[in-house]
Amino acid sequence: MIIVHHSDKAEEAAIPSPLPRAKVLLVDDRHDKLLAVASVFDGLGLELVLAHSGTEALRLLLVHDVAVILLDVMMPVMDGFETAAFIRKRKRSEHTPIIFITAMDVADTHVSRGYSLGAVDYIFAPVVPNVLRTKVSVFTDLFMIRAEVERKSNSLRKEAEQQTERLEVRLDSLLNRLDVGVFRSTPNAALITANPAFYNLYGLDASIDPRSINMMQFYRKVDDRVLLMKELRAKGHVHEHHVEQRRCDGRMIWVSMSKVLVIDDDGQEYIDGLVEDITIRKESETAFIHKAEELARSNAELEEFAYVASHDLQEPLRMVSSFSSLLIHSFPELLNEKQQYFIDQIIGGSQRMQELIRDILSFSKIGKVSTNASVDCNDVLEKALYNLQDIVVSSGADVTRDRLPIVVGESVLLGQVFQNLIGNALKFCHKDRRPKVHIGAERIGTFWSLSITDNGIGIPFEFYDKVFGVFQRLHTRDAYPGTGIGLAICRKVILRHGGTISVESKPECGSIFRFTLPCQDATADSSCVNPERLSS
Repeated sequence: MIIVHHSDKAEEAAIPSPLPRAKVLLVDDRHDKLLAVASVFDGLGLELVLAHSGTEALRLLLVHDVAVILLDVMMPVMDGFETAAFIRKRKRSEHTPIIFITAMDVADTHVSRGYSLGAVDYIFAPVVPNVLRTKVSVFTDLFMIRAEVERKSNSLRKEAEQQTERLEVRLDSLLNRLDVGVFRSTPNAALITANPAFYNLYGLDASIDPRSINMMQFYRKVDDRVLLMKELRAKGHVHEHHVEQRRCDGRMIWVSMSKVLVIDDDGQEYIDGLVEDITIRKESETAFIHKAEELARSNAELEEFAYVASHDLQEPLRMVSSFSSLLIHSFPELLNEKQQYFIDQIIGGSQRMQELIRDILSFSKIGKVSTNASVDCNDVLEKALYNLQDIVVSSGADVTRDRLPIVVGESVLLGQVFQNLIGNALKFCHKDRRPKVHIGAERIGTFWSLSITDNGIGIPFEFYDKVFGVFQRLHTRDAYPGTGIGLAICRKVILRHGGTISVESKPECGSIFRFTLPCQDATADSSCVNPERLSS
């Protein structure tokens, strides 16, 4: 393992040619954490480039081509997300794999932001060394394979260009200089003539009389040659892109071959052909497929782990629900009405948590949430209000709504939008004013525009965009508790559904949050909206 530290000389150096060792960029503001992660890769033969900040990482990427970037999320001045955004803006590193590493207990939206910036994975500390080594090895191996294929390709292309230039000077010398085998044979596979590249490709002695060579010996199966001749007589030409053949030394190679049936003036048939050794390319493709299969197996193992973990999480919830039910049924005479109500709330909360865990598990299996189902926003709103019933009752809020439409989307995600927006409307209210919230809907073309209107403390105009950022807060946690990611979740969900979200507000008078969702039936008219107000 070679560790490269940042230096001023590195900035002044020209971009080096690719090295035999794959490079991995480690970015963390803490030097001890960098060394700890670096120690995971002992014995892998990697070259580790260390950066202590996002700015330093960007400067190092000017002089290093890296196979994968391990990026800490929480860093001063420029955090991991900002660093990833700048990395993606550069043409040279726009496709470089990024793995976020964080010790934070973050929400799904926090992770989603990392994936939206092009991250290929998100690892939580403490890091499991074997898992990290496996993930990084996949990307470094793919990087080296691509580099080798590119090097070989460039080398072959350069050689072909040189030979083309020679062709313009002396066409006769072409057959002695090309790496592509050129040959002529009889329909019975007897070789008539061939260039040196043909001899080299099949491991033939250049002094051998070509008429003593029968091309049948290169085929693994005699039937392959018979079928080829039938197709050649029917079409006049044949292109074989991936053919496995045997050299004279017994080694198997992959070739790409083109053959044309030629008939001379005397009616004599010949086969003119070109043959190219594509063994390296084929092996590279096979290696790439193998690595992809390994990655798929790794993902399947992670999915299985998520399933087991979710099962373990649900088991204590089932015990809470079951024993609470047994308590009610076994000792009904010992429980008063208020105590039974409390136990019912415990059972309901446990069941809702189990449902949430199952939903999260289904998301992990799919990998990408489908947003093409029909969703009745009335049902989604009912569930959101049920989850918010405690704060609605305690605040004495007046919540009204229009009859909401059926849209195209995903009910769990849209439930988060309604719950976050209505919850904010109830939370950011005047202490001496009864909260009022109205949920409305309006048809605009092929979209529904839904709105959440409140009479709360409002938002200044200059903060309209800021409130939708992650961890963006306009007030202290003492005044208004929360994590500052609720509106960021809403924005991400709505954008995933192909819609938009915005806010209009007047300080001390209230706010209106509007978001759009695709209509279930783009040809339907807006008469399906019933402006009837239903008090909850």
